[in-house]
Amino acid sequence: MSEQSVDLRSTWAVLRRRAVVLVLAAVLGAGGGVALLTLRPPAFTSTSVVLLPTVSQAGSGRLGGYDSATQALIVTSSEVLDRAAEQLSPRPSVAEAADRITVDTPASAVLRITASGPTGKGAEELAAAVASSLVDYLEETRGSLRAAQQAQLQGRLDTLLKSLDSVNAQIRGATTRIATNGTTTAAGLADAAALADLTAVKASTLLDVEALRKQLAGDDGSDSSSPAAASVIQPASKGEREGYATDVLLNVLGGATALTLLAAAVVVMTNKRDPKLRSRDELADSVGIPVVASVRARPPRSAGAWLDLLRGYDPDSTDGWALRRLLHSLVADVEADRGAHGPVVVVVLSFGDDAGGLTVGPQIAAFAASTGLAAELVAMQEHRSATHLWAACSHTPRHDEAPLPLAVSTAQGRPGAHAAVLSDEEGDPEQVALSVRVVVLDRDRPEPDPAVVDGHVALFAVSSAAATRRNLADAVVAVDRLGLDVVGLVVANPDPFDRTTGRLVTVQARGPLARPTWITPRGGARTTRSDAATPRGDTAAPGGGAATSSTSAARRRDRRRSQP
Repeated sequence: MSEQSVDLRSTWAVLRRRAVVLVLAAVLGAGGGVALLTLRPPAFTSTSVVLLPTVSQAGSGRLGGYDSATQALIVTSSEVLDRAAEQLSPRPSVAEAADRITVDTPASAVLRITASGPTGKGAEELAAAVASSLVDYLEETRGSLRAAQQAQLQGRLDTLLKSLDSVNAQIRGATTRIATNGTTTAAGLADAAALADLTAVKASTLLDVEALRKQLAGDDGSDSSSPAAASVIQPASKGEREGYATDVLLNVLGGATALTLLAAAVVVMTNKRDPKLRSRDELADSVGIPVVASVRARPPRSAGAWLDLLRGYDPDSTDGWALRRLLHSLVADVEADRGAHGPVVVVVLSFGDDAGGLTVGPQIAAFAASTGLAAELVAMQEHRSATHLWAACSHTPRHDEAPLPLAVSTAQGRPGAHAAVLSDEEGDPEQVALSVRVVVLDRDRPEPDPAVVDGHVALFAVSSAAATRRNLADAVVAVDRLGLDVVGLVVANPDPFDRTTGRLVTVQARGPLARPTWITPRGGARTTRSDAATPRGDTAAPGGGAATSSTSAARRRDRRRSQP
């Protein structure tokens, strides 16, 4: 569960970092939905209703008539649609008309015909044409059925008339025989009985003939077995777009949601394949070095902009407090020993193509100077990406320019050049309390110059998402080979959604940075790490120089660790 929550939190952080991409995807998706709605707008619809009346079935007393389900199929038949198409201009094909027609049966004897079209008038005309064509078709069917019934009734009437003629002939014969033979004889009695039966049959036949004649005439007054005519009980309604607002909303939201989800999936998958380190914990874990500060960097783009930064760097309260804590850790109580010792030398390393990391060293020096600490900035190992910074550090101020609050110079890889420059500018190199030396390394070949990469403590400045685990490891190993420890990472422009601390616990953050001691000697003699980090270029400085400062700094750290 914990691993799952961490993964979800990191995924959410990735999505928040790419919020601009997701918003752009949502806008494009919404635009695509609008474009689709424009190219294929919802059709206009019109509805007409046809009534199929029920009739009484002759001789059964049941109600019957047209079956609505069957008639719904008849509406979409070619017979009805072809008739409807003839009434329209331009005339659509039967298949096209069938695609634009839907039929449902809200009741047993009711058909509701809905027609669609690109215009309201077209939908209305199609609905009216189909409804009238269905009524005409049913009327023709009803006429054909009535003709067949008339023929059947006429045939039955003819049969009854023939039967009636035969009965009349038999009655006349029986009457003649009775008159001849009399009613007392056996033959007379038989003829009298037959005459009575024939008279009854004749009466019944006459009634049937009269009923058939009335049915043929249509005025018999009885229920007919043929159904009445169908009728349009609701003319075609005005063609309108139903649910147009809903369609617009669905298209816009659907397009925005679909493209946003797709963009989110691409962003998450791409981030998983991206080896660059973003959070403080990732940077700290990559080389086992804690993050000692996180500041926002404003990379200048010209030599004049670099001079402006050095002259008037004014961080906000958050960055100011982070830099103040960093200075407390690096140069604690340096003011008490500055009269007897040289400056504390801080080497700030960064990658050449990391503009944010390059800006950290000058910002540290400028902030230290703004707090009243005598500081200097030395551009040590040059890189083509830091040309403007080197130009600013080698700039000779004019008489009308405001002086910088700190000393700046370049070493260009020559030992002792820094001390000579300081002597020209300051007159006394021991007055400088903090010397920030900027070293820029090539990412592909991080090879520090052993002639210039010297100092009491080293920091590595790196921007979020500017380096991989391998980049940092190669750089730290290269610096370690020169006998200088990277004791902390400074993250420039940290991810605003990063809530990690860089593995720096509270106890570590309060006191000065601990200096490790070598158990096994390097190069023969047993020495401490601080002794090994003695600046090579400052051993000849007056008054003990940087070598005395290095030893004094080590003693001060030992005293702090021994204090309760």
